Amino acid sequence: MSCGLCNCLILKCQKYYYCFGCDYHIHKRCAKLPQYINNSLHDIHPLTLIRKRSSFDESIICCFYCEKPLGDHEYAYTCNLCAFYVHITCGSIPLPTITCNGHEDHHIVQFSCHQNPMILVELGGANKDVLGECANLCTIVKCQIHDHSLSLVENASSNSVHCDACLKSYDELSDNDDSSILAKSHEVQQTQSFFFRCMECSYNLHFLCGPLPYIIKYEYHIHSLILIDSIMDEDFDKYYCDACEEERNPEFRVYTCVECKYTAHIHCMIDEVIKGDTNGVELLSLGENRWKLGEDMDKAEDQTLIEGLTIGDIIDALSEEEKKKLLQPLDFISNKRYYNYYRNLNSKFDDLDSIENFDNYKDFFQSDYDYSNFRMEVLYYTAVEGLKIDDQYLRQEVVAVDGKYLVPNTLAPIFKTFLLKYGDDCNSSTSSTGLKSVASTLLSIVIDRMCKTKVEDVTMDDFKEWIFYLRGIGEISGFRVNQFLLVLLEKSMDAYLGYMAIRCEKQIPEKLDMKIEALEAELDKCKKMREQIPTIMSQKSSSIQHFISQASKLKHNTVGDEWF
Repeated sequence: MSCGLCNCLILKCQKYYYCFGCDYHIHKRCAKLPQYINNSLHDIHPLTLIRKRSSFDESIICCFYCEKPLGDHEYAYTCNLCAFYVHITCGSIPLPTITCNGHEDHHIVQFSCHQNPMILVELGGANKDVLGECANLCTIVKCQIHDHSLSLVENASSNSVHCDACLKSYDELSDNDDSSILAKSHEVQQTQSFFFRCMECSYNLHFLCGPLPYIIKYEYHIHSLILIDSIMDEDFDKYYCDACEEERNPEFRVYTCVECKYTAHIHCMIDEVIKGDTNGVELLSLGENRWKLGEDMDKAEDQTLIEGLTIGDIIDALSEEEKKKLLQPLDFISNKRYYNYYRNLNSKFDDLDSIENFDNYKDFFQSDYDYSNFRMEVLYYTAVEGLKIDDQYLRQEVVAVDGKYLVPNTLAPIFKTFLLKYGDDCNSSTSSTGLKSVASTLLSIVIDRMCKTKVEDVTMDDFKEWIFYLRGIGEISGFRVNQFLLVLLEKSMDAYLGYMAIRCEKQIPEKLDMKIEALEAELDKCKKMREQIPTIMSQKSSSIQHFISQASKLKHNTVGDEWF
């Protein structure tokens, strides 16, 4: 039987309360749960213990901590003001700080990464205790990439959660057809139980992508190792970790020595990462190295934080005409007409890797189709919602870049790097400071996303969104974005079509081989059944022989002949 509050099983050894009238059971501990609690997952308002009612079940309600859905009529702690929900058990997990419980002599400790107390043990007699890989692990970190502090937590269902740095889930990182799938899966498995999570907003980072020490010292190498987002060399088909000598995937971050070209997995350096004192150590998340130039200039110029002002406030203060420009920066009707035309031309190549579309597959490789139609399709795409800033940036306080552009503080290094590389060509624009600031923010977001997406992973939807935003930003602000548009429409689009051809060239034969194998197996099965027919017929039972005889006698009669 299950507890009516937490939905967990009530074991025979556990005490519980029981209502004879309605056959209702609850744990003794659950009966004493407080109606209101304060929790660091949501420290803005107190949480109330309520039951999930039928009024919610229009949509799935998930626990903020473990990401699992709440069951029908299940109790949970919730904040109705913020639509925040946690399971009873998740709401009872210790706060994300390291604490010590019990007597020190017994070596019993309680850590935030695990719900139960743990005992200190020795590993293999080497005088290295298991908890030695965790005692200094800083569970609260601050990094440039996000406005709030991040907590290192263990998430029971983290595989489907999207990381805001690499823009993928663990499932997507492991689900790949390339030759490095084994190395990729191995690296993911080593750290996938941990996430960096913002407790104030919906922001998550994989451990591999999150804020890790920029420099570490490894006892088996003479020089310090620095954190690099990826290392690739065209001269090598496979890459290996110099620490464990196993294969590594070059797409993942690594620690490396520039002088010796010594490179190691993140998980091979896990002791050095989590045991070191992080006070004063620079922490970097995936992609932050790219904007170091802008960060250095920020420190030199001492950018001013506009206290309390957010980009959301700036958008709210825009005039109605400016808000209309954000909603429709381009001629929607004209663009829509051209987009529909080219979308119809290219639609025959949708699902090109399907064997049901084999004629289209043949046309794609052999016909003289005008492939510039793909460029025209993305060029004329127009988003119905217009130019929109993600919620995660709307609440961030802004800083002044070059004294006149107000952008969220986590995007400031990106925009500063853009200005340093391409210059400020927006001076002649008549747009207001507010609209220029919104355009600067949008441009920084698009640049960041393009820099985080590998060419082989780009989709048509990515092209459509980026080009629409770049065209719209140029229209409302005066920023010259042609250099980005040209790269996307020419080099990147050509590479996209090339990867599309490579995937189809590989997948269609594989799918046909699989179908042939299945059909051959089915054919063999049918042949074997056909061969058994004579034997089966020669061994007919007496009952079946009687039925056949009767059918032969009456084969020309109707059912009613026996009556008339």
